[in-house]
Amino acid sequence: MFEAEFGTRMIRATEKIRAMAADPSVADLLKVPAGFPLLSVERVSYTYGNRPVELRHG
Repeated sequence: MFEAEFGTRMIRATEKIRAMAADPSVADLLKVPAGFPLLSVERVSYTYGNRPVELRHG
């Protein structure tokens, strides 16, 4: 999408994945019990010149 819509090429990305327990607000959104085990993913994509162009939390 970045290349097609904005002409920006992503050439690399880093991801951090960690286990976490659902806090009450997240648990309510996901309809799981508070403390339920979840995975948290943070991704940063980069273009030329090591410039970050995308930050994603999931």
